[in-house]
Amino acid sequence: MKCPFCGTEMLHGYLNCGSTLWSEQKHKRIVLPEGKEKYALHLEKPLLFPHQIESDCCPNCKKIIIDAAGYENNLV
Repeated sequence: MKCPFCGTEMLHGYLNCGSTLWSEQKHKRIVLPEGKEKYALHLEKPLLFPHQIESDCCPNCKKIIIDAAGYENNLV
């Protein structure tokens, strides 16, 4: 896959993570969506049992692209 930002061939790999949340706001302590907060990716895994998300990383501009379509979200 070519990087959409700089055109360099991206490296395919995995983002290894525990509890993860992508949302429009910062969370200081707990990684859980609050109220009607919109989120695109939510994983609830303890740190001792990491989850692997397939992703592509650009070695040039250091951007990581993930397909979050198969994960819990509430964007619709």
